[in-house]
Amino acid sequence: MIEMYQATAQFLAGQIDTLFSSEKMMEDMFKILYPGLPFDRTDHWAHVFEVLLNEAWFEKGPIVKSNPTPIDRLSIIRALHPLLDYNLFTQVLLNLQGYTGMFYMTGDAQRELDRIKSDWKLKQWKLDPFAPKARMIKQADAITEEQKAYNNVLSTQKALRTITQFTPQISFRVSPKGSTPAFADSRNISMIGVGGDKYMRTLPELKPFYITWDKVPMMAMPAGTQVIDGKPAVVFNADGISYPFLSKSGGEIIQEVLFARKLMYDIFGGVDTTKETCIMVPRINSLLIVTSAAGTSLRSTFEPLQAKHPMLQLIEGVRA
Repeated sequence: MIEMYQATAQFLAGQIDTLFSSEKMMEDMFKILYPGLPFDRTDHWAHVFEVLLNEAWFEKGPIVKSNPTPIDRLSIIRALHPLLDYNLFTQVLLNLQGYTGMFYMTGDAQRELDRIKSDWKLKQWKLDPFAPKARMIKQADAITEEQKAYNNVLSTQKALRTITQFTPQISFRVSPKGSTPAFADSRNISMIGVGGDKYMRTLPELKPFYITWDKVPMMAMPAGTQVIDGKPAVVFNADGISYPFLSKSGGEIIQEVLFARKLMYDIFGGVDTTKETCIMVPRINSLLIVTSAAGTSLRSTFEPLQAKHPMLQLIEGVRA
């Protein structure tokens, strides 16, 4: 069976390498599967990768054709890990890993939203953070107590609304080679801040961990400029990745996303996901990991990462 998983992963790696070669290739694949929908790089990609994995299994799997079992899927993804760079592999992983081991207390979040609304009405302030088109006040302009409270309520209700709408059916944004990667998903859990973590729960045998950092190392170095659609873009080269990245915004997000993805890639290499759960969700300045409550494999994998990057911290349990 090991040889079959390796052959399937090799075939799948070739499919992904071709698919990610350009946005045009991705759009063509998307339109084949969803002829009635406009091209989208965030929605539906969990299903796209599901189709690719199944096709690879039909091509290189057992003679009797069938969809791969859960352990087949895990074993194929495990064999795929060394065949793709960390930018491509983590995009596949985010869309194929299961999320049923984690969930949010949506009832608690909804009650908190109701409480916040009631408290705001009692204050009888003029600003309305619950208006349909309410927007954050720039930090430099928010000087009064009301303005600061208004911004805080807007931020809180955004996180709480995201939580109340969360389901395990989720799709993560994909980026072709050369394109600036991003934190984005169809349920916005990548955007949930620390305040929303207290509503997260896991299955009894699992526990959430957070790897956090306050600064990001240079993951990609500038290597000149290139004109795209009449506008200059900075070219970045990253160690371990054979293709350059292009950024019109200066490249700050490239460093953040690539760092989170490299951590994901290394952690996946140290936790055998065919034997224990390891769900990972990258965020700004942190990486959420849901794994076995003891966290033995995660801790042993984290130690050399922290030795290399002293700014990393491992937080155990739900952040308040």
